[in-house]
Amino acid sequence: MSTGTVIEVLYPEFGNQAGDNGNAMYLRACLPEATFIETPFGAEPAFASRDDISCILLGGMTERQQERVLEALMPWRDRLIELADAGIPMLFTGNAVELLATMIVTPEGRGITALGLFDIVVHRRTPERYASVCVGSFEPGEGAAPFDVVGYKIQFTQAEGDNRRSHFCRLKNGFGLNEASELEGVRRRNLIGTWFLGPLLPINPPLTRWLLDTLGETDAPLAFEDLVARSFEKRVRDFSVPGMEL
Repeated sequence: MSTGTVIEVLYPEFGNQAGDNGNAMYLRACLPEATFIETPFGAEPAFASRDDISCILLGGMTERQQERVLEALMPWRDRLIELADAGIPMLFTGNAVELLATMIVTPEGRGITALGLFDIVVHRRTPERYASVCVGSFEPGEGAAPFDVVGYKIQFTQAEGDNRRSHFCRLKNGFGLNEASELEGVRRRNLIGTWFLGPLLPINPPLTRWLLDTLGETDAPLAFEDLVARSFEKRVRDFSVPGMEL
């Protein structure tokens, strides 16, 4: 029996870098009765025409795939904005968050127009890599207390822009939009975009709890709750050590 929750996983054959497909896998374990739609590349997204989509997931991919996905999603830009502003939860992880910028600039100086949900510009600096372990504070809103989020980042990019009012989390350790920033990722109501890899949800049970509650699944237990809680507590301790690196 379905709970009524419908989760769309966009382009799973692409969005699986660094284990990002684990976000969908963990939600399946938490919500075994929910409906999951896996939209392959080349197919029209379910969110384009359906009004019952509860959540959208998209994981990190290669740079070439990123450009193809951007081209595929561009016709549905206004629909994504409509759903984001209506409060539909979305999770864009790894370099999928870069699709939400206004532009991606290649090392050769080519500007790629992105979806433009946030006023940031992403600069690819391949082959230079930027890596960090991160601990930050996420504010769920509506008077709820902030809680820790952890993750790690391995990326070819640095971004510039103002995300002071639209960040995912404020970091205590690690770098945010760029190495001079403590503000990581972007947020538009319940849409979260973050460079955190990992996958994000299984290693952050408080964030998964927030997402489940936001979906109306307040009675759904966290899968493997004791294990993920103990793992999370250890990561918070370890990732908070000054000078901690990958």
